[in-house]
Amino acid sequence: MKALNNLLISGREVLPVIEGGKGVSISNGQTAGAWAAAGGVGTFSGVNADSYDADGNVIRQVYHGKTRKERHEELIAYAIKGGIAQAQRRMKSRAERAAST
Repeated sequence: MKALNNLLISGREVLPVIEGGKGVSISNGQTAGAWAAAGGVGTFSGVNADSYDADGNVIRQVYHGKTRKERHEELIAYAIKGGIAQAQRRMKSRAERAAST
């Protein structure tokens, strides 16, 4: 089998292998961090991404809107909060790995 050549993405050499979302809320900051640590490009989904309370517990996504538009707005708010939380977990994981080497 022919070897893969690295690509330069945002100033970092990575393998041309990308871990994509699975569509079932399984891709998160942890999986993205692990994939990136292995030399690939890790991703996570912002749709239904978990966010966490101060103790690290997952915040359940409950929709209270009465209309489709109201629930859509709630979905967007959850996606923004969850996407930020997953990126923070990814960066925390990266910093912990760097500190242990």
